[in-house]
Amino acid sequence: SEVLNKINPKWVALIAGLTVLFLIIRALLAPSLAVETGMAAPDFTLEGTDGKTYTLNKFRDVPVVLSFWAPDCEECVAELSAKSAFARSHPEVQVLAVSIGDFTLEQLADAEYEHDIRFPVLETSAQVQQRYGIHDLPVTMLVDDQGVIRQIQEGEIGKPRLTVWIR
Repeated sequence: SEVLNKINPKWVALIAGLTVLFLIIRALLAPSLAVETGMAAPDFTLEGTDGKTYTLNKFRDVPVVLSFWAPDCEECVAELSAKSAFARSHPEVQVLAVSIGDFTLEQLADAEYEHDIRFPVLETSAQVQQRYGIHDLPVTMLVDDQGVIRQIQEGEIGKPRLTVWIR
């Protein structure tokens, strides 16, 4: 009891405040994704709205743009026309839209039609979302012809930046 009476409340408040500040800074500086440039892209096999099965590792020898998106994400939908234009003008690059969230293939096919998506739209996968560490959308990645992640963009991206990525 005497020891507690000798503790200065100002010091306790200062230490508590610094601890909270440290935790906030650590959370802000922590990487938001589980992957980063220079590492191998985690492989996956997902079904597309076209009924085909897509395995990332089968796209060796061609660069792949992975577009993590959701039909109810405004930024994702806003960038779809730019990505479709990019896909049409760069047939040497495979673009894949990997959906994140609770969507059926039928819902994704409807969104594909509604937004005139010109590249494969793949099913939702909690495992892929976890392996890539996708929390916020959209996220776009360039995977080179050897399966290595070369570029990552969190947030909206346009055709000019995608074009620079593949040069």
